[in-house]
Amino acid sequence: MNNFLIGVLLAILSGICYGFTPILAVYAYQGGATVSDYVSLRYGVASVIILLYLVIFHGRSISKQLGKIPWALPLVAGFAQAIASFLYMSTVQKTTAGLAAILFYTYIIWVAVWGFIFIKERLKLSGVFGIGLALTGLAMLVGVSLGRTSTVGLIMGLGSGLACSGYVMASNRILNKAEPIIVSALISVFTAIPLFLLGSATGTLKIQISAAAWLACAVSGVFTVIALFAFMAGMKRVGATVTSVLGTAEPVTTVVFSALLLSQKMTGLQLIGGMVLLIGAILVVTSKKRPEAGSQQQLRKTIDT
Repeated sequence: MNNFLIGVLLAILSGICYGFTPILAVYAYQGGATVSDYVSLRYGVASVIILLYLVIFHGRSISKQLGKIPWALPLVAGFAQAIASFLYMSTVQKTTAGLAAILFYTYIIWVAVWGFIFIKERLKLSGVFGIGLALTGLAMLVGVSLGRTSTVGLIMGLGSGLACSGYVMASNRILNKAEPIIVSALISVFTAIPLFLLGSATGTLKIQISAAAWLACAVSGVFTVIALFAFMAGMKRVGATVTSVLGTAEPVTTVVFSALLLSQKMTGLQLIGGMVLLIGAILVVTSKKRPEAGSQQQLRKTIDT
């Protein structure tokens, strides 16, 4: 019971910390940072912090755990996280920080979809209703936003959620092979590298930014370290489904603090739509039936090979 409670608290902490990253992105953009600048520096700082911690406190145990990890999984997880982060922060430029967070959080629905396709997880009637409810909430958000926000931004937000679902599924598999801190370090590094390469290749990584923008990127990196480790540690204790549900603290944090700090307000209909979407997503992930043992074993064989 204590271990479960710790996992619950870690999952909530992760959501809260992630909720501040789009707000810090706004401050970074105001200081001249591009999307590539922000996401690259964010994960670059996070990688340095985690690697230093590992070298200082876990130097002897790193090599043993690294030898057990199928390297394709952290590569996939990092690449998916890089795409999700880039699209998410790009969405912040096109919409409000709160709306960007809610669009991103549709990844819960995708996690349920992939579970049905690859693990043959069946949804109860409440889960089917939850999907319809979530889509209804999303329609409310998109319908009232098309006149004031970029359609491209809405598509980017949904794309970030899709990419994040791949990151969650791959990360959950790696946790069977290594401790959360090791998994966090690998994913952080494998997220930072493609972001730096993408920014350099496209010429959008300039890093000609103000001191305030540097500070926003650095603080975001610190929040990312806490959020990433808390997510992995929480998911190892309570599973991906419960962790994803408790992570709804993320859009709530973003909406509340974007209103307080950035004077970005959502309409009443948008707020209702966001709440409906999140309630639907919660119904989906909490109603999933456990897959049959044969399906789980087949999935493990497929991934391991």
